[in-house]
Amino acid sequence: MTTGEVTVEILSLQDINERHRELLNDVGVSMSELRDRAHAYELTIDELEVLRELERLEFLAGR
Repeated sequence: MTTGEVTVEILSLQDINERHRELLNDVGVSMSELRDRAHAYELTIDELEVLRELERLEFLAGR
């Protein structure tokens, strides 16, 4: 039996905010527009993955 390796990345608040901005720039819409489109089931798979990452980042930032 093998055990998997776990990788932990420690992000500063600045890192989180930078990544958040990069992701929003990549999709070209605001967070609220992305959420509105998600509620209407209008996101592509890639956009949905971006939204999930953005929400994880917001959780880490305490928002």
